[in-house]
Amino acid sequence: MQLTIDGQPRTFIPLVAFREQGGLPEEFTLAYFEPKDWQGLGTLDGSGKALAALRQRMLEAVPATVTLAELMLQVQTLTDRFHTELTAINSQIGLREVEVEFAVAGLADVLQSVAYQLVQLSHTYHHDPSQVQTHFDFSGLYQNWLDASVRVSATTRIYSHQNVTYQVQVIYNPYGRVGLKVEVAGEVYYVTDLALACPALYYMQDLCGALAQAVCTALTHSILNIER
Repeated sequence: MQLTIDGQPRTFIPLVAFREQGGLPEEFTLAYFEPKDWQGLGTLDGSGKALAALRQRMLEAVPATVTLAELMLQVQTLTDRFHTELTAINSQIGLREVEVEFAVAGLADVLQSVAYQLVQLSHTYHHDPSQVQTHFDFSGLYQNWLDASVRVSATTRIYSHQNVTYQVQVIYNPYGRVGLKVEVAGEVYYVTDLALACPALYYMQDLCGALAQAVCTALTHSILNIER
């Protein structure tokens, strides 16, 4: 995992590797420093088929062609469709209303970034529309979205083991608690621990990526059809 913190890209160390490196016990986890109350929270357990079907319906909702003029409207249409579809299957997931709204808002933010990049690329490569698809960079814009919401807790917790003192801060991104900033012996480490992150993290990343590519393809087809 990589996130930008204090203006610098930080590469994270997996929790297990960090514990092994320092001879730390298994209790050294994000949950030890900031436990999570799971009561009433949704789960993806047993909802795989429903979520897969939702993904397929969302992709089918993207038209074969989308013009530049229709792009922002298409983003809103897809966002509204996701809200409707997610609400329809929520009896199988059990998300609270705030969690549904958060998922919808996240998808909207990402798709808006997709639209902005596609508009920019369309103007840059108006002489060669095929280059729009070639230069479209979903991974980059998705990383920017993650980075824009990164937060390091202002609370520093102290952990001592074998006469070594660790100063620990929890790190958050749009999916909740995702890691730790650990200072020990004058060195700072960034440690991945996704145990308490939103369980839909990878699902949402995949869905956003698939929709982004579908919209990009639809826009490219539209531009090429106009030129023919």
